[in-house]
This record gives sequence, C-alpha cells and structure tokens, in this order.
Amino acid sequence: MTDACVMPGAESRAGAEWAPRRHKYNLPSRDLVLELAVRLSLPVRGDVVEFGVYQGDSTRTIRRVLDQYTPRILNPFVPRKRVYACDSFEGLPDKYERLGAGHFACRPPRIPGVEIVKGYFEDSLTDELARRVHGVSFAHLDADLYSSTLCALNWLTPLLRTGSVLLFDEFVGENFSEQRAFEDWSRHSGVRTVLVGEFLRSPSGEGDRIDQRMLYQVVREEDLSLDRIRQFTELRPSHVRTRVARKLRRLRA
Repeated sequence: MTDACVMPGAESRAGAEWAPRRHKYNLPSRDLVLELAVRLSLPVRGDVVEFGVYQGDSTRTIRRVLDQYTPRILNPFVPRKRVYACDSFEGLPDKYERLGAGHFACRPPRIPGVEIVKGYFEDSLTDELARRVHGVSFAHLDADLYSSTLCALNWLTPLLRTGSVLLFDEFVGENFSEQRAFEDWSRHSGVRTVLVGEFLRSPSGEGDRIDQRMLYQVVREEDLSLDRIRQFTELRPSHVRTRVARKLRRLRA
C-alpha cells in the first residue's frame, strides 16, 4: 500500500514536453538525490543495498555520504553501515528504451567498504545474503526492468522496517517498469510506504519521455513501539526529545 498517487495523463504530458525543452530544465543531480536519501536513512538500523551498479558511481556516492555523516550524527557505538552492491555486470538482460540487451556490461568495480554481489538477482539474492544483511535502512533500486525490480523488492520485504528508505532511479522509464513493479509489490506484500520526494530526471535509456526519481519511506505498524521511539530520541533536537519523553510517560501510564 502507498499513500502516493499519479494523476492520469501526467506522464504523457511530461513526455511531450521533454524533447523540445531538454536543454532548459535545471534538474537535481543523482548525487544530490542520493545524499538526501542516505541522510534520511541514517537513524534507521540496517545496512544499505543497491540494485544496479554498473561502474559504481552511485555506489561511491553512497559510501562517501555514509562516511561523511555517520560519525557526526550517530552514537559512536552504532556499527558502521555496510553497503552491498548487487549487479550481474553482464548488462541488461532485455532491451530497455533505446538500449539493447547487454548494454551496461562492465567489470565489477572495486570500492573500499562495499561488498559486490555479482549475478542476476534471481540467483544472487539468496537467503544466506539476507541473513548477513539482517535489515535494510536504504535500498537504491536502479534495476530498470520490471522483473529485476520486482525480484529485488520481494527479497527486500522481510528486511524493511519503519523508516527504511526506497529510492527508485527510473520510475517512469520504458513502459513504467519500476512503477509497475512497485505497485504490484505494494499490493501483494502489504508493505505501506509514504512518498517523501519526487525528482524529475532525464531519460536513462535515451528515450523521449522525461523520467522521475521517487523516494519513499516504509511504515510498518509492528515497528511503532516504545523501543522504536527511544531509538530516535538521541538524534533529535532537545525540544523534540522533550516532547518524545512526554509521549513515553503517557504510554507508560
């Protein structure tokens, strides 16, 4: 379930406007959106998983932002978040917009502090990997295709908790692949999400329709406990901590 909705016809209008005006838009960069997503996920327990890595540019941004902000914000006793970067590195398994199968094939990058998980998602996203990850605070979904995105979301489901951040890199793309996968997953899994950010971007597959990056946070009722409230109190300004302390006293009464 999601609290977001898309107005009918909005995508087609955006696509019609993109081609003649592509040089007039001042769009937020991927690095800027990634930094926002990572910082939103910092208070959430769990690691970071990226689906779709290519040469690792976005992975490096994620690791850099984690290293930059974690020591300043989190308690020094909180363990360093691990980053898992998942990709076949064989390129697209199917055609995507104007890119043919095999596009994006490359050698796996070497990035300090990042574990590369090589293989197609249906093979590499195993129960053993899930046991090592334990929980996910941020997932960057850059898988392009419906089947790949749905496979990643299904694997993520038991690892998500309240506050977990999901960033979709090409929500529109060809045939709204990531959007359809997200909507089908939301309906079948019952995981509730809230839309917290929507960013226009140029087409990733050299198509003509302007694309979107979509930023969601997960809300799971079973996580809304006293322990969950306590976890966030030390990360808030003093006046917010006071309000939370009052809430805790009322809940105990």
